Amino acid sequence: MNIKELAKKLDLSITTVSRALGGYSDVSEKTRQRVKKFAIKYQYSPNPYASTLASGKTKTVGYVLPIYGTNTSTLNQGNFFQFISGMSDELLSESIQLQILFAKSEQEEIQAYKKLIFEQKIENIVLQNIKTEDLRIKLLNKYKINYVAWGKTESNQNFSWVDLDNKGAVQTITKYLIKKNHKNISYINISEKYNFANERKKGFLECLKLNKIKFNKSYYRSIKLEEPGKSFEIITNMLLENKNITAIICSTEFSALSAIKACNNLNYEIGKDISIITFDGPLVRDLSTPPITAASFPVKELGKKAINILLDKKKSQDKTINYLAKSYIIERGSVHFVNL
Repeated sequence: MNIKELAKKLDLSITTVSRALGGYSDVSEKTRQRVKKFAIKYQYSPNPYASTLASGKTKTVGYVLPIYGTNTSTLNQGNFFQFISGMSDELLSESIQLQILFAKSEQEEIQAYKKLIFEQKIENIVLQNIKTEDLRIKLLNKYKINYVAWGKTESNQNFSWVDLDNKGAVQTITKYLIKKNHKNISYINISEKYNFANERKKGFLECLKLNKIKFNKSYYRSIKLEEPGKSFEIITNMLLENKNITAIICSTEFSALSAIKACNNLNYEIGKDISIITFDGPLVRDLSTPPITAASFPVKELGKKAINILLDKKKSQDKTINYLAKSYIIERGSVHFVNL
């Protein structure tokens, strides 16, 4: 069925039907719901290409997937694809397309966003991997793009975002280790230029302080996101230099795999001689040996929430909406109790 036939059945003008389906505020909610009901009944779906030609704007959400650093490996992109799956579920129900571009470097990322904005005329974008100072946010604000971010900045700028409670998650992890009598706790982070890494470090330090455990700088390592191959060497050297370490918190799945390799290389039995805990995902859930205890959180739900917020913002105009997800520990036997 085309829009002309649908309008005839509804006894409405084509313009009213089009604007009702587009969610415009000048059409009453009652009319919008009636049009939507008939559209579903008669299986009418707007032609996105025709809409673009008519309006000069595309009913599409843009997303740039980074494939550099640790994300060069498709194994480490599981969380991204869960997030995208959540987005796709919501977009499908609204007959909105998802345009994904790939970037092999930070420079390519900026160019990809410019392509979405200037060439493809996309006005709705989802960001991820938010940095403490993020040029992409400045770019989208400059051109008044409707966007929502997976993550937030340190200064909590006035934009909409969905995120894991990173600070709270690391505190949950650290408390879990402390309850098992761990005091010599190591932390493997990635570059603090990524805000989630910065937040997780703060959560770790605050939890140690609250529990009157002195932070040992030699137990902390920060590995650049672009240098995943070095993490095994860095963790091995840290363990050799600090024999008192009883537990390792890994900020990413990739560093958790490197920690497993380092411990195996030093003949440490994980879950008995030393403990490892990280953030959950397909690498440590399905592929690591041994399975690793982890803080889990609903990544797919974050994707759904991101799209809900993006569409709500479009209707309400410039409204800032945020969503923070909590985590919980999934035990898999990689954390032992320390006998004092």
